Amino acid sequence: MMTPSIISRSNLPTENREMNASIGDAPSGSGWLSTSAWMSFLAGFFTAFTVSFVGEMPVGELVLIAAAGWAVLCVVFNHTWPGPLWQSRFLWSLLFAQFLALGGYIFSDLYRHSFPLDMARGWGRMVFLAIDIVAIAYLFGCARRNFLVFLLGQYLGAVASALITGPLFGDMWKFGVGAPLTYLIFFIAPFAGAFATVIAAGAIGVVHFTMDYRSMGGLCLLVGMLTFLQIMPRRFRLWLAPLMMIVAVGAVVWIYGQTQGDGNRATRSDVERTAMITAAFEAFEQSPLIGHGSWFSNSDVYDNFMLIRSAAAKQAHVGGFADPNQDPGATALHSQILVALAEGGLFGGSFFFVFGAGLIWTLYQMVFVHRWHRLTPFYTLVLISALWDLFCSPFSGAQRVSIAMVCGLILLVQTEAISPSPARPSRQ
Repeated sequence: MMTPSIISRSNLPTENREMNASIGDAPSGSGWLSTSAWMSFLAGFFTAFTVSFVGEMPVGELVLIAAAGWAVLCVVFNHTWPGPLWQSRFLWSLLFAQFLALGGYIFSDLYRHSFPLDMARGWGRMVFLAIDIVAIAYLFGCARRNFLVFLLGQYLGAVASALITGPLFGDMWKFGVGAPLTYLIFFIAPFAGAFATVIAAGAIGVVHFTMDYRSMGGLCLLVGMLTFLQIMPRRFRLWLAPLMMIVAVGAVVWIYGQTQGDGNRATRSDVERTAMITAAFEAFEQSPLIGHGSWFSNSDVYDNFMLIRSAAAKQAHVGGFADPNQDPGATALHSQILVALAEGGLFGGSFFFVFGAGLIWTLYQMVFVHRWHRLTPFYTLVLISALWDLFCSPFSGAQRVSIAMVCGLILLVQTEAISPSPARPSRQ
């Protein structure tokens, strides 16, 4: 690798010339084998594998740390931004919000006298997320295709992990092949046109409900509805949106009612997820400014969660949960934004406010402003899934790498880096 101090824009190798070119430029013929493409693939692939470093750290994050370090060296020695995405105001807004969030966590932990190990885990989570975002902005700025390369690696890695170590809870569909197959369908189906994509979205959504992967099934139906909405003339989209949303919700409720079995596992899942969200929200209500510290190590938030879950389980007549007086273990509450608010207060949740606003803005642009093209349903599924995770998924491990990946997609859309493919356009 060339020493950064002797690099100049005129004698950059192919990969770095591409990095400094406009992201809308046509990629070079060997771009798929470029360094940035390989790093994107490896970062995605090894996200599913973890090592113990304070907490569970995705191996792919080590690749992202190396990429971020090289990007910083390029800035120091070349005195220029390494790619167009680093010039985005949204990137720096994310990083500033993450700096505020880290400050909120530090203050909360010191005030609450959190356990040192939990402080290290909480602070490290915030620092690593910032590094991941910087690295993703660099890699996706090298070439827009690196977004797809990253996702290819991520889902191949997820399948490989499930085959090697076994899927979580023994469910190969939900924690193995279901999501990768879904993204593959949403990548291929649009080549047959928008209406074929709507049909494919409905079909795979029904399959997910049948296989008890309800969240992905609902997201697929929602993406199908948004795809149908997007091929309508622009002037009608906002007017049709409420009606289409009602249709989508009705379809989800009807299909779920037709495909559910005895409902015991689904009810257990609903009880636990609802208890987590309720406990996190109540913790934020109790201390909205200061928070309860990293991992709630010196507070009763987890105790409250166990009590809420136990009461809800009795009311729903389901069992199998630990007694409310037992140690909850390494349970992570499933809500990224609520956990950040409950742990670090309003400042601790700063990043997710900016991230959520970016998600909503980008979805609006994709659905109501941009013309339909072949990758639109694929991107929409990524964004909708991230919005779901914002409220209903944990904030740890592989999730922070996925958050960084979605930030990269938002940056690509904001810099108009995603050029419409020659697919059938919507009517104007």
